[in-house]
Amino acid sequence: MVKIGQFNFLKIFRKTARGTFLEAGNLGQVFLPVAQTPSHCEVGDKIQVFLYRDSHDEVVATTKKPRIEIGGTTCLKVLSVSRVGAFLDWGLPKDLLAPFGEQSKKMEVGEFHIVHAYEDNTGRLCASSKLNKFIKAETSGLKAGDSVNLIVGDQTDLGYKMIVNQAYWGLLHHDDIFREIKYGQKLKGFIKKLRADKRIDITLKQPGVSGDKSLASKILAKIESGNGFSAINDKSPPELIYQEFGVSKKVFKAELGALYKQRKILIGKDGIRFANTDKH
Repeated sequence: MVKIGQFNFLKIFRKTARGTFLEAGNLGQVFLPVAQTPSHCEVGDKIQVFLYRDSHDEVVATTKKPRIEIGGTTCLKVLSVSRVGAFLDWGLPKDLLAPFGEQSKKMEVGEFHIVHAYEDNTGRLCASSKLNKFIKAETSGLKAGDSVNLIVGDQTDLGYKMIVNQAYWGLLHHDDIFREIKYGQKLKGFIKKLRADKRIDITLKQPGVSGDKSLASKILAKIESGNGFSAINDKSPPELIYQEFGVSKKVFKAELGALYKQRKILIGKDGIRFANTDKH
């Protein structure tokens, strides 16, 4: 079934100097401007187009890829606000409407908001920032270690809420954040843990890739390369620790503690060094 708000393969019905008319089933014929019609296509050929309603409420086609499709979730910029709602930049000539009733908080021009695209009761594609209506709290079909697509949500006391595969809520704990992230950013991540309540804990580093033993070796090698000293210690920024060792600050601090208990290193305010002249 041909549907507004997504890509469809449609047959060319007629070509004119202005553009191409496509057969859109239940929607009748839709128009594709000549500038977007592939030059090699002829009547009877099928082409892939995105369907949406223009400023005259007519269904039109485009070969351009919008920033969001129906059922999708992403972060969009507010371009204008009118008496009916906010209009968002989704990469097409007619801006995407986020009605006031679908705003979790009032949108202002220039702001970025994570929204979900849905079809309203008149058949128009609209945006909603009331994400709990569309994003589920409990997951199914995922397991620890799975690779997932993430969108960074709001910050909480525990960490950052993450939208997992545009379908589920997850949580990236502060201890697992090793570089700067920001609201609306798209990331690749992994399922760290599926909790008993079916909620998801997220990690940005693939679980099990680097064990404690290899991390200890990296730390000791770093000290050795610095003639017995490294300025990177438990007070260093998370992003610096990850850049050097590929682990979160929490994991790094735990390994420093283990090496200290083994009397292999000393931890000072200025950095870390070997505990004795025999090194390790």
